[in-house]
Amino acid sequence: MTFPDGVLGAHSSVKGFRILATDGRAGRVSWASYAPGESYLVVTTGLLRRRHRVLPAGAVTLVGDGEVRVALSRSEIEGLPLLPHPEAAVDDETAQHMLNAFERAASYPQDGGF
Repeated sequence: MTFPDGVLGAHSSVKGFRILATDGRAGRVSWASYAPGESYLVVTTGLLRRRHRVLPAGAVTLVGDGEVRVALSRSEIEGLPLLPHPEAAVDDETAQHMLNAFERAASYPQDGGF
């Protein structure tokens, strides 16, 4: 996946930005890959029990003012694959799991939104 055209604006990095799901705050960007066709974010969720989840760049709808808005709910983000740490390699199986989870979420209409 690749970030949608124009969504990054003037931002060369979104590391440290808050993630805003369709239903509220969902974590922070801990790592990002901007490679064309292979772009993704690693989102760290949880306060006490931190988890690192791989989110496809195609889920990003808007970037600005330290926030990344995504077209997924918090529960859908929780269903994305885990990584042992933010900079861990994303293998083919994890990438496929991430894309499948995103496609399932995209097939269901969202209630809220931005």
